[in-house]
Amino acid sequence: MPVVQLCEESAMQAPVIVYSDFNCPFCYALNEELGRLDITERLSWRGVQHAPGLPVPLVSWNGELTEALEREVEAVRLRAPELPIEAPGGKPNTARAIRAAALALAMDRQRGHAFKDLLYRAFWCRGTDLSDPETLDRLAAEAGFTGLSFAQLDRHEIVATTSGWQHEWEQNGCLAVPALLRPDGVTLIGFHGREQTAQFLQSEIGARPGSSRAV
Repeated sequence: MPVVQLCEESAMQAPVIVYSDFNCPFCYALNEELGRLDITERLSWRGVQHAPGLPVPLVSWNGELTEALEREVEAVRLRAPELPIEAPGGKPNTARAIRAAALALAMDRQRGHAFKDLLYRAFWCRGTDLSDPETLDRLAAEAGFTGLSFAQLDRHEIVATTSGWQHEWEQNGCLAVPALLRPDGVTLIGFHGREQTAQFLQSEIGARPGSSRAV
């Protein structure tokens, strides 16, 4: 694997930060909505783990956990009926997927976002285990990263980047995903659909730094 400096947003000024986790259906829905709004160049995607204790490999859920997951998926369907989504059998640990996305974004921003999108869709449309290294390699190839292997995702600079994202998210106090953070400090937590998301991103009039809106 080539040595890569993880500085994918170095050329960006005052981006809108997106804190997101691949195994959250509301994060998947927001990611698709942001893609439709065509504002990728304004965004700094930062993967975080809102459930870091999940096992590797993915373990199927049952009972109350399954019911809760199905309710989350149904909530997404109500807010975005056009979005393809299926309730998976459980949720994967996303540490490796987040590190893989961080590396891909640093190597090539456009293809990195395509890879990130494939990760969300692979899980929420097909139930793919995103903790599996071979799955990450295959999806990277689909995004155009020919011959790229994620065998060294524990390299210091990659871990430092994703750990920094996690620390920022924990320190800003929202402790929920997805979370959009505007340059003026206003935060939107949760998935609210296209109209409210677009309005939040376009309007800073009357916003108070540090304030937030939650689902």
